[in-house]
Order: sequence, then C-alpha cells, then structure tokens
Amino acid sequence: MAEDGNDGDCTRFQEMTYWTNFKSFRFFVFLPADFLSQIMIPKIFSEKLKDILPQMAVLKSPGGATWDVQLVRNNETLYFREGWKEFAEAHNFKENDLLIFKYERDSCFNVWVFDSRSLCEKAGSYFVWKSASRKNEAGENSQLKRKKHTGDSVDAAVHNENPELEGSDSELDPAGASMKKSRRKTMCGLRTSDAEASTPYTDKSPPSAAEKERPVPIADRELTKESFKVVMKNNNVSNYYRLSIPAPWSREYLAPKNQDVELRTDDKKWTARFNLEPRCGGGVLVSGWSKFVKDNSLKEFDVCVFQLVSQKDEPAIFDVLISRATPQVANQPSSKPSSV
Repeated sequence: MAEDGNDGDCTRFQEMTYWTNFKSFRFFVFLPADFLSQIMIPKIFSEKLKDILPQMAVLKSPGGATWDVQLVRNNETLYFREGWKEFAEAHNFKENDLLIFKYERDSCFNVWVFDSRSLCEKAGSYFVWKSASRKNEAGENSQLKRKKHTGDSVDAAVHNENPELEGSDSELDPAGASMKKSRRKTMCGLRTSDAEASTPYTDKSPPSAAEKERPVPIADRELTKESFKVVMKNNNVSNYYRLSIPAPWSREYLAPKNQDVELRTDDKKWTARFNLEPRCGGGVLVSGWSKFVKDNSLKEFDVCVFQLVSQKDEPAIFDVLISRATPQVANQPSSKPSSV
C-alpha cells in the first residue's frame, strides 16, 4: 500500500530529527570472511554523518579499553581500516560475529560483540586489556590470568577495568554481590584503565575557596576578543577528557568544520581534535586533549585562556595560558603562553 502524504511527511520529520538532534547513533555489522582487512560502515550512516565523522576514531570495547582506528572513505563509503586489525585480533573476533556500534558524537564508537551461534554477548569481550591482547584457548585474557595467579581478585579486575556503559543492561553476577556492576561512568575513547586516568588532588587537600578564585582575575587580564577562558572542571581533566568551546566564540572565529587544532605553551605543541556540534554551533576538543592535560598537569579549578593566533580559514592554532589554583611543584611545566 502506498504511503500517503501525511505519513510520508511524518517519516521524513522523524528521520531528520533523529539524524540532526540525537546524541548517539547505532548500527550493526556481521563480520565477513575478510573482516581483518577492513570493515565497511553502512552507507546511510556514512552519508548522514559525513560532516561530523572524524578521520581518526576511537573504538571502545565493552571492558573499557580503547583503540585508535582510521576512517577511510572510498567514494561514498567509509571503512574502519588502520588500527582495525589490532582491535579485531585483541577481541578474538570470528567470522559472522555480530558487532553493534554506538557513535557518541565525540569521535568514539562503543562496541558490543555477539556470538553468531549462541546469539549472546561474548563474555570474553569484557575482559580485554589493550596491554595484553593474547588469549588462551578459553578466550580469557592473559593479563586476567596473571591477576588470578598473583592473588588479585577477579572482582577487583572487573571493577577496575569495566566501567558501566551508558545504555547497557549488563551486570556481572547479579545474584552474587561479589561482581556487581560498577557505578563509574566513563565517556569513551580517552582512557584504558583507572591507572591511566588523572585523579586530581590525590596527594593533598583540594584547593580552598580562596585558591579556587585566585586564578580567575589573572586569566581575565589576558583575555582579548580573539580568546576565551575555561575554568577546568572534573570532566575536563579526568575520565571524560572533553573541553567545550563556547558556541558564540566558535561561530565567530573558527571554521564550521571538524578539524585538528594546535595547542601551544612554553614552546611545546600538542594536537587535539575539534569536533563541531551542529546543534549549537560550538564544538568540543576530544582526542589529544587528554595528553595536553596530563603533560601540563592540569587540575580541577585551574583556568586556561585560549588565545587564537591563526585566521578563520586556516587550521586553528591556540597559545594557552594556564593559571593554577594551587602552586606548582618544581617539576611541573610552567604556564606561560608561547610566543607567536
């Protein structure tokens, strides 16, 4: 039966709303025989999100470990290519396995793995650590075996390496309280374990109210119309590692596209990925921002001034001035901006 006009309009409205306003998108793939070489992303997905998909993406396994994988375009089709083989081998994928991908608009794909015969999730995919991808015959990760042999409990390994995934209903051993689901939520793509995440103020007390306010006027004195400031929050400097750029400033001074930006301080340079947020006109720094944070020992309540030194039609370059809420230790980098 032909679709009438009203139904057609409704369907188009639903499609437009989904692809332009939803925060995440999903697709699934059955692995073909030659899956190790590359994996094709569905054509509709590629077409609808072509303006926001990055050249380098992050694949996050159910257990929380991450891999950088290149997205390669061939005509109108996108493929996971460089880095994909390592991801597939680490998870011991088999032909006809079903993979569900969830894209979060932040250069990252969460991945869930299902066995084609049992139609259930592969339990082993929750126990893959990037530092040890070799599996034994039972599909267990060799690093997990070492934890058992050294006396570390499986409970600790699970809780340390398996953050709760948004939208996941999975729970490890719900009947026995020993392996309950972790309540820690982690934005994908920028950490592989708790040990690698920045933990502000673990060695001293958090800054006082006066210390929190101290860097703000220092940063304000450096502001110009070509710059903006950000007071660091927990999600900027640990776990999430995302930095939002104000929408009004971004619309005026940055080209409206995904791009790599250069961050400079003390004559050193870092590259971070800027992903445009089409709904608001602003954007967010994702991949690469975490390295800048760690290398410069940024903490919550520090204030950064980002001074744009490039033109709008050029790749963005920022000199970054860091004003700290607490005094630096001797071996931390200083906070002077680079000279232009």
